[in-house]
Amino acid sequence: MITLNSLVKNSDDFLKSAVEIANYYGFLPIESVLNGYGKTRKSSKLKSVTQHIDYSGDEKEFAGVMRSYIEHGFSKLVQPTLFYNNKSNKNEISFSLQVIGTKKSVAEAILLKTALAILDELGIGNTCVHINSIGDKDSIARYSKELTNYLRKRIEDLPEQTRQLMKKDVLFAYRDLTSREHELCQGAPNTMQFLTEASRTHLREVLEYLESANIRYEIDTSLVGVSDCHAKTLFEIKNMPDEESKEIEVFARGGRFDELSRRAFRYDIPAAGVTITCERKGRLNKSYEPKKPRRPKVCFIQLGFGAKLKSLLVIEALRKSKVPIYQTLGYERLNDQLVLAEEMQIPYAVIMGQKEAIDEAVIVRNLDTRSQSTISISDLPSYLKTIK
Repeated sequence: MITLNSLVKNSDDFLKSAVEIANYYGFLPIESVLNGYGKTRKSSKLKSVTQHIDYSGDEKEFAGVMRSYIEHGFSKLVQPTLFYNNKSNKNEISFSLQVIGTKKSVAEAILLKTALAILDELGIGNTCVHINSIGDKDSIARYSKELTNYLRKRIEDLPEQTRQLMKKDVLFAYRDLTSREHELCQGAPNTMQFLTEASRTHLREVLEYLESANIRYEIDTSLVGVSDCHAKTLFEIKNMPDEESKEIEVFARGGRFDELSRRAFRYDIPAAGVTITCERKGRLNKSYEPKKPRRPKVCFIQLGFGAKLKSLLVIEALRKSKVPIYQTLGYERLNDQLVLAEEMQIPYAVIMGQKEAIDEAVIVRNLDTRSQSTISISDLPSYLKTIK
C-alpha cells in the first residue's frame, strides 16, 4: 500500500511543496500574521479559563493559535484570516492550515481542497473524506445527554479507562470506545439525529462543495471531537483501500473549532483547521523562506453560493496551469472584493456570479479600463496567459 510516509522522501521538500500550494489558496505564514507567534507575551492580560479541560494534540495547538489571534487584536476583524504553520519533533512533522473569522461552510471547503491538493502533489490521489457533524452547542448538548444515558445503562460493559473518561467528557469516552471498535458503538446514538436545522444546513453546504469539486466523501458518525473545542463538522482524509490491502491510513484530520475560543477565552470566534502529519525525514532547514510567489495579475472574485461551489475547481485548474491569482473566497460582498483587488493593484478581476456558474463561464474585467469579456471556464487558463 502506498503511504504518506513512503512518498515523503524529505521533510524539507514536503514543506516547500505544501507552502507553495497553501500560498496559492490564500494562506499566509502564521508568523507574518501573528507577529511573535509561539512566544509568551508577558504584557498579555488574556487569561485562559480551561484549566479543567484536557486539551491535547491539535486541540492544544489550536488553542495557542487562538490565544495569539486574540492578543493581536484580530477578534473584531470582519473578513476571515487564512494562515499556515508547521511543527516538528525528532519523529514527526505536521503542517496545519487555519481559517479564523468565518462561520461559513466555505472555510471547510478551502481547507479540504488545499489539503487534498498537497496530498495530490505527493502522488496521493486515491482518497476519501470521512466527515461528520456534531452540530452547534445545542446539538452537542442534546447528543451528549443521550449518549451519557446510553453508556450509563451499560456501565458494567465499559472498559475501566472508558469509565474514567466519562468523568471528563462523554465524547472522550465515546472516542475511546470507537478506537477499540467496541461492540457498544453499534447501538450508540447517532449525532445526525440531534442536529439543529442550522447545523444540518451547514453540513449540507459542505457536502455540496465536496460534490461540486468531485471529492469523494462518506459520512462517518464515529467522528465526534471534543465538546469543549469542536462544533459542527469534523473530518479525516483517508486512503481508499484497494483489493490487495484493506489497511486504512489517515493522512489529515480537521474540523471546526468554534467552541474553543468561547470555552477557553470567552470570545466568540469561529475557526476551522486541518493538519497533515507524517514521519520526519532528513534535516529541516530552519532558515527556509518560502519562495516569493509571482505577483498575481488576476483577482478571482465570486458572488453567491453557486459561484463559490464552482470556484474551487476553477482555482485548482489555474494553479495547475501555473497562473498566479489572488482569491477572495472568504468574502461575501462584490464591492469588498473589488476594493481589495484595487488596493493590491491587481490589474484584472475574474468574476463569477450565479449566472456565470450555470453557464460554465466567467467575466474577465480590466480594472483600469473597465472593459470586460466573457470567457468559458475551459478556456480561462490559456486566456489569462495571453493578457498583460
